[in-house]
Amino acid sequence: MGKINPKGQLSGSIGRFVFVNIGDMTVVRGKPSRIKQTAATEKSANCFGNISHLDKLYRKSLLRHVPIITDKTYAYRHRTHFNRMAVRNTDPKITNTTVHWDLPKMMVGFEFNKNAEWQSICHFFPEFILDTTQRLSISIPELSLKRDFRPVAKSDRINLTFYVIAVDMNSLSYPSVQVFAEFTTEISSHMSSPATIWTTEPLPPDQMIFVIGICKINFTKPDKDNKSHTAASCYLWSK
Repeated sequence: MGKINPKGQLSGSIGRFVFVNIGDMTVVRGKPSRIKQTAATEKSANCFGNISHLDKLYRKSLLRHVPIITDKTYAYRHRTHFNRMAVRNTDPKITNTTVHWDLPKMMVGFEFNKNAEWQSICHFFPEFILDTTQRLSISIPELSLKRDFRPVAKSDRINLTFYVIAVDMNSLSYPSVQVFAEFTTEISSHMSSPATIWTTEPLPPDQMIFVIGICKINFTKPDKDNKSHTAASCYLWSK
């Protein structure tokens, strides 16, 4: 249905034509033809839909377990990375496409909050070592607020936390998320954090493992949005 706005411009659709207003100009476009789905494209679309649904369930569970601050765009960005983890079985003889979660490294580097990015705030590199007993060690150097973190206005204290997350994607069609280990240190303008090595118990087999780093920046006074802190959150390591 077409409508006339206060400027006298027509917008909407009439028949096969679509009217779009760009400033003072009205553009007429034809409606795209309906694309007929083949069996292969329909199977691919269904697979992507299933993966997107699992991503939504996983994100909800993750945010219940880990205090992550996200921006408004993180959901669709996370879905894109999550989709890359899935290795599809494309055998044409199989009606439904099966998925194996063999590429967890596709999540490494994903930033939950583009307004406060780990890579721009944290000027140090944690080291991750997985030994033969499947124990994961996280090593950080001595950390100083002014030297190893980007200065943030009205901030004099940082809480640095590493969450080791175990994820079972085959748990009754609902992703199981467990905080397997958690390590925290604090850095302030008056106190550095010594060089530290944290080590987990043996990691659970047959599960994806992620290390999510959260750099919580505490403000001395609430900011313009009345917030007392913000945080950078990022996938740092996976298995």
